[in-house]
Amino acid sequence: MKRAVKALIAVYFAVFMCIFGGINAFAWNVDTSHLDIDFGEVPEGTAFADILVKGKWEENNMDFNVYNGSVLRVDSSCELAKYNKDGYTSLFLKHKSITLEQVDMSPESKNKHMEFAVEVGTEKLFNHCRHIKIAYCDKDGNILGTTNEVKVKKVTWGDPYYKIEANGSSLTCDVNQGPAYFMIVLVPVMFIALAVVIISLVITVRLSKKLRLKKSIKRIQSGELDNEQNE
Repeated sequence: MKRAVKALIAVYFAVFMCIFGGINAFAWNVDTSHLDIDFGEVPEGTAFADILVKGKWEENNMDFNVYNGSVLRVDSSCELAKYNKDGYTSLFLKHKSITLEQVDMSPESKNKHMEFAVEVGTEKLFNHCRHIKIAYCDKDGNILGTTNEVKVKKVTWGDPYYKIEANGSSLTCDVNQGPAYFMIVLVPVMFIALAVVIISLVITVRLSKKLRLKKSIKRIQSGELDNEQNE
């Protein structure tokens, strides 16, 4: 029994180290208020890009997002603002709660990207707008080209991280969801249950030792051991 307890204690501490040594695997801290787009090749003359979205999100639609228009230096008469093909419209210019924050599309840049804030959260955005494209635009808001259509994966649990990459006419959108909430609860519960089992075994062993010791003392006091030796 003593060896079994020692083995269980060793297993306990091994599990302890695995869980808390790799706790970062469960630390899924995602900023759902921002979204980045990374670019590879873009059409010549591209000054910025936009996400074209298709979906039912009437409460978030607007005639023209003046703030984003001022950042991009375009107005409501540009081609991007007027774009409405197959149900697709401009995310930056035709929706509210979206704020363009960074644009780096210069030809010499090795890290072409755009970043914008999503006031309602990226999960809500893509739960409403499940189909997206990227539109490449010149400085006046004329569309130089678009990518293929992508259907964004539906998220069922957790805080999703969206990785959007465009390279020429190719577009990908990968979604990582992190650990399920029930796993975050289940692992500590299993850890505590194992601790309870080990503690119970240790207590049982100690009680057994004390019980055997008491019996030995009683036998000595009663002269049973002397009688056994004389025999």
